[in-house]
Amino acid sequence: MNRRFFLQTAASSAALATQSAPSAETPHRPTRPNVVFFLFDKCRTDALGAYPSNGVYTPNMDWIARTGTRFANCYTPQALCAPARASIITGLYPHAHGLQKNDYPMMPAEQVSTVYHEAIPSPFLDGRFRLWDNFPLFLHASGYQTAHIGKWHLGVPNPGFFDTWKTFNSNLGPWVGAPHQSPYRVNVHTDQAIDFVKANAKNPFFLYLSFYPPHEDDDPPAEFLSQYQGKDKEHAAYYATVSNLDWNIGRVLDALRAENIIDNTLIIVTTDHGRTWKDLPGTRDGMSIAYEESARIPLLMRCPGVFSGGNTWKSGVSLIDLMPTILDVCGVTNGTMDTTNNGTDPRAGRSLVGARDEWDRPIIIQNYSQQAYGNYFFQERGLRFKQWKLILRRFDLFPLRKTDELYDLDVDPSETHNLIADRPDNVRELATMLETWADRAGDTVALELARRTLGKTQ
Repeated sequence: MNRRFFLQTAASSAALATQSAPSAETPHRPTRPNVVFFLFDKCRTDALGAYPSNGVYTPNMDWIARTGTRFANCYTPQALCAPARASIITGLYPHAHGLQKNDYPMMPAEQVSTVYHEAIPSPFLDGRFRLWDNFPLFLHASGYQTAHIGKWHLGVPNPGFFDTWKTFNSNLGPWVGAPHQSPYRVNVHTDQAIDFVKANAKNPFFLYLSFYPPHEDDDPPAEFLSQYQGKDKEHAAYYATVSNLDWNIGRVLDALRAENIIDNTLIIVTTDHGRTWKDLPGTRDGMSIAYEESARIPLLMRCPGVFSGGNTWKSGVSLIDLMPTILDVCGVTNGTMDTTNNGTDPRAGRSLVGARDEWDRPIIIQNYSQQAYGNYFFQERGLRFKQWKLILRRFDLFPLRKTDELYDLDVDPSETHNLIADRPDNVRELATMLETWADRAGDTVALELARRTLGKTQ
C-alpha cells in the first residue's frame, strides 16, 4: 500500500463514475448461486475507492465495482442499526416491520430516544415486530447452508435459520483482548467466514459476514493506519479501518477463487447507514438523520450475468431492495409471498434483477432524532426523487414547529442551501408524492407530514 496504489485507486474511481447504467436485458442467473453478503456499520460512501473517496485504499471492493454494479444513489430506510438491519432481511420499511429503534438484551443505561427502554433479548420473540418473513429463513428452508458471523443487532439467540452462528448483538470492541496485543476481531471473523466457505463450497450457501467497523472505536491494526498518517487526512483511523475491511474482503474473495465458485456467487457489499461529523439537527452520533452523509450509503453487487460489467446504477435504490433481489437471483420463493414485489407493495422493496435504472419511485427515509432540536425531539421523513430531497419533521410536543428542508442535490450535494421557502412548486410536487406513497404504505407519520405541508386539514 503506497502512493502509487492510492493514485491507481483514485483513477479507477474516476473511470467508474463515467460508466453507463446497466441495461434491462433479461439476466442469465447462475444455477443455485451462493450469496456472500458483507455488511459494514456506519460506513460513508467516501470510504470506498469506488466512490469519490479522496484516496482511500480499497482495491478489493474496487474490483467488485469494476466487475459488478456500483449503485450511486442507495439509501438506508432508517439511519440506525437495528431498524436498517431488520429492513435488510425483511425487505420492509421500518414502519412496516415495526423495529424502529435499537434493541438491547439488557436495560439500557441511558434513556436515549432511539433505543427501546426495555430489555429485548430477541425481537423475533416480540409480538410488536414482524421479522419472520425474511430472506435468510427462506434460503435456509430451500436447502442453503447459512451462516451469520459478526454483529447481528437483532437479538442474542440464533433465531433458528442459521446453521453457523458466531454472532454478537452489538457493542464489542475491535480487539479480542488487549488492543494491538491480541487478535483483531475483524480478522477473526474473516477466518471463521473462510472456514465456512471451504466447508460448504460444494453446496449452495449464504454467508452473512457483518463487520462492526468502521463504527467507533476506530483502532485499526498499525500497518493499516500507517498508510494514512502524515498525509494530512482527517479521520485517518476511520478510513484505515475501512482499508482493513477491504483486505479481509480480499481474503474471502481469494477463498471463493480457490474453490472455483466466485463466478457462481452473488457478492454484496454495503452498510446499515453512514455517518456525519457535522453538527446537524437531530444527531449526536452522526446518524439518525436524512442528510446525505448518513442516509446515502455505498452498495456494490457482483454476480456474472446479473450484476456485471462495471456499470453504475444512477437512480435511487434502498436497502429494502436487497431481500427481493437476493431471492430473485437465487430463484427462491415463499408460497404466499411475492418475493420480487416489482413495486406492487409500497411498504416493501423490489427486485433489481432486470429492473430499469430509472427514477420511477420515491426513496423514503424514516428517522427518530437522537437528540433534541430546539429543545424538542422529533420524527422525520425524507423523500429522495431525482435531483430533489425533501425533509419533513414532526415534533410531538410542539406540533406547530416547522423545520422542513428542500435540497437540489444536483447543484448542492452537501445540502447547504435550504430551498424550502424558494421552491413551493417543487415542495408541493414532492409532498404530493409522499402523501400518495404514505397513504398506500400505511405510514401515518409520513401521511400527516405530507398533508400538513400541502395545507390539508387532518
